[in-house]
Amino acid sequence: MVEKLSYKSNGLGKYFSNRFEEIRLEDSGLMLISTHQKQTALDWKDVSSVGKHHPGIIFDKVVFESAGKTISVGWLSKASALSLATLFTEKYYTYHSLSAAKTLTKISNHLQKTGYLRSSHCMAISDFISKALVEIHIPSDEVHLPGAIKEVFSQLKRWAELDPSLVEEMRARYVFEQKQNYQTLFDSIESNPLTERQREACIIDDDNNLVLAGAGTGKTSTMVGRVAYLLESKQALGQEVLMLAFGKKAAIEMRDRITDKLGTTSVSAWTFHVLGQMVISTVEGEKPSISPLASDEKLLNNHVDQWFSGLLEIPKYKEITLKYFENYLFPEANPFEFKTQGEYFEYIRANEIRTLKGEEVKSFEACLIANWLFAMGIEYQYKPYYSESNTRTPDFKQYQPDFYLTEFGIYIEHLGIDRDGSTAPYIDREGYHAGIEWKRQLHSEHSTRLIETYHYEQREGCLLSNLESKLASEGVQFEPLPADSVLHTLREFGAITKFSVLLSSLVKRYRANCYASGELDRLADHLESTGQLKAAMDLLRPVIERYEAFLTANDEIDFEDMIAKAIGYIENGSFTSPWSYILVDEFQDISAPRARLVKALRDSGKNTSVFCVGDDWQAIYRFAGSDVGLTTGFASVFGPTQTTSLDKTFRFNNSINDVASQFVMQNPSQMKKHITTHTVVQESAVSLVMKPISNNEVFKHTVEILQKIAGMAKQGASVYLLARYHFRLLESNELAQLKRSVPALKIEQHSFHASKGKEADYVVILGLDNTKNGFPSRKLTDPLLDVLLPIAEPYPDAEERRLFYVAMTRARHRCYLLTDMNRTSDFVKELLEDNYAIELNEFDTDASQLTAPEHECPSCITGTLVKRKGQYGSFLACTNYPLCNHNESTCPQCSGGMTTSGRFSVCLNDACGGWIPLCPQCEGVMKSREGRYGKFWACSNYRSEGPSCDHKEQDITYR
Repeated sequence: MVEKLSYKSNGLGKYFSNRFEEIRLEDSGLMLISTHQKQTALDWKDVSSVGKHHPGIIFDKVVFESAGKTISVGWLSKASALSLATLFTEKYYTYHSLSAAKTLTKISNHLQKTGYLRSSHCMAISDFISKALVEIHIPSDEVHLPGAIKEVFSQLKRWAELDPSLVEEMRARYVFEQKQNYQTLFDSIESNPLTERQREACIIDDDNNLVLAGAGTGKTSTMVGRVAYLLESKQALGQEVLMLAFGKKAAIEMRDRITDKLGTTSVSAWTFHVLGQMVISTVEGEKPSISPLASDEKLLNNHVDQWFSGLLEIPKYKEITLKYFENYLFPEANPFEFKTQGEYFEYIRANEIRTLKGEEVKSFEACLIANWLFAMGIEYQYKPYYSESNTRTPDFKQYQPDFYLTEFGIYIEHLGIDRDGSTAPYIDREGYHAGIEWKRQLHSEHSTRLIETYHYEQREGCLLSNLESKLASEGVQFEPLPADSVLHTLREFGAITKFSVLLSSLVKRYRANCYASGELDRLADHLESTGQLKAAMDLLRPVIERYEAFLTANDEIDFEDMIAKAIGYIENGSFTSPWSYILVDEFQDISAPRARLVKALRDSGKNTSVFCVGDDWQAIYRFAGSDVGLTTGFASVFGPTQTTSLDKTFRFNNSINDVASQFVMQNPSQMKKHITTHTVVQESAVSLVMKPISNNEVFKHTVEILQKIAGMAKQGASVYLLARYHFRLLESNELAQLKRSVPALKIEQHSFHASKGKEADYVVILGLDNTKNGFPSRKLTDPLLDVLLPIAEPYPDAEERRLFYVAMTRARHRCYLLTDMNRTSDFVKELLEDNYAIELNEFDTDASQLTAPEHECPSCITGTLVKRKGQYGSFLACTNYPLCNHNESTCPQCSGGMTTSGRFSVCLNDACGGWIPLCPQCEGVMKSREGRYGKFWACSNYRSEGPSCDHKEQDITYR
């Protein structure tokens, strides 16, 4: 029965202008009766607002909107008006609740078909509701309605706003149900049941899924489980699944695992290159031929060398090449911008800064001067001994000016001062200027010609032009070398061949980046080193043109073409992806073009899900174009993402995990993960082995460590010897001897990079020193190559830190860090200074190792003072020699190291008690001398000429 409710106005209404004297409320709508008994029917769908009560002085009215018109029912008593407004509201929203309920039913039916609630589903529902809300009016929270009606609108509102708690609730319910439904599958698909997080990763199916898999957490098992679940749950057929890996071996392993576990060969498990080849073949109708240059690095280098040599026959190209070698062969660095002299030395050493004649120099600016002198045909000597006067003393060697022009008898000193006379932050200004005055006075006394150049001239861009003017004023005649003569010299010193190899790397990197037209030039405009980059591009472009012409002439492509052409065909619609599920292994190794390829595949089909498994803590291939930012910033690249962390490792114990995880997470850009371990130990499983290392002692100490391992390990336990570079490992004959010495162990050695993906019972890490080829590595990527790689991270040694994590987490039971504390790695220093839970006493340690941290070079800071032997006995010298010449005396009694205590240097060995007094004026060493009046103490900084300290004392006693 249809309910009808009627409200009449006061009888006076018919004598006034009010249009309606009665309103009837029905389930289907309203009936309005005028004073002349004319009836107007309105459906609730035509009413655009609820009736609102408007109080009057005597009578009230109810007003509402319909079809753009305002309708008023007046001359009502207050009680009637209030009742009418209340029932009007209830009837109005009851009608709309029916439409809301139908909308919710459609959403429910849709969800039953979709499975996991993806972000794209949410957006589709949101769009659907937005259209429905054009017709459905939702009440505000203040409106009082029956509970059932209120609940309908509440649910619709939550969907309309995509309430996160509602979405997560539905997703969690789905995952829970699926885990129960497919428990048997997850229990049996691998040799061990999948963990809860692995099962969740298999089930969660957003449009974009990132699985963060820590070392040893079972990423491959998760990928196999994911495919098994998709097929078992009938969400996908085998041919709708694509698995991508970076290497052929990994792709084959995935394919074999799927075949073995699932008994199907319909799932595609390919490398990115095979995928690219398949796309190209599909579009072009034939399989492309791969150039041998793509896989044979030596062959490519030979071709590039031939093309480069041919280009050098072209006068213009020869000219810009020589200009490049003269000005841009090394990355320029301002010595004033380094914090310590040692850091500047590291820059010099890491970039192997040498002149065009092959000389190792102490500064970039000295290299510029030497190259200019060479090109101008001026014979020079770099750092010759000053032959006009003997300036040697017991404590100072012979004076060495920067340059000597042999044909003209002119000395050149390049002075590291700015316009105000200031020095670099790590140089004592007063002492440096005293040295300048001493040199000027020395040249003046011996009537030798001295020309000075200044650091500020290079900063102002006039160093070489000013030098030319100064030399010309001294009568120097310039005979610039012919270009062919310069090239001949460059070839003699191997510079041409070395640059040719760099060009080969640049060709590959340039093409691998799949640059759009003009993109590299736009990049150059935003870089500080644009001059060098643009100059290099002038040399590189003709080589690239010859490379591409070679491919075209032979109707071949390379691996970079496979990716670039595949992207183009997919993005322009020539190829449509047949895969609904794309799984990517080792995602942390992905490059920007490969990520673009994955996105293109996803967007070319409907309802495609991307599932990427990786570990940003193990991203160690930037040199090959991998960009860790594509993992840490995954959602910003791919869109809304569900991230799952595999949080339990079955490889290593809690001690190794704690040290490695804490260390890698010092970089705030690394994604935060809390890894638990299957194996728990009570003592530290990371042992620092501190031993003096020189010559063949690495082998000796390694034997000692392995014999210790053999004494506690099971027969046949595996051991990895690891180092940053392969050449820092044992020689083949040493490895063979080592295996004979400890036959109970299975021993292998790998570089850090080669060890990734592998594991052993025990790991011994070698090469933990602060040399250029130590660890962290101080070898710098060529600035040209660096421009073509993903942007370097701002955190110091970010990738080297991840390499250390990779190395340590190869060990199941124990990790040994072998180092000489006199030149130890900065990473080892950090482990000690920050009190990491590492074992320090597993092996006997020499006293010199325990005191080595106190031996920081006071001059360059980054070097360490180590004992050396000279013609006058032992002394301590900086490990940065010859760049840093700082040295100190050893204990006169035991030749051990010393430390400062007040005005004395005292032996670090308390049992010895040796001491040396220091000068109270200049802190130089006081030495016992014999004079005409007997023995006395004199400062070692005394000089017969030049800057000097003449402090003397008759008698000095210690304590």
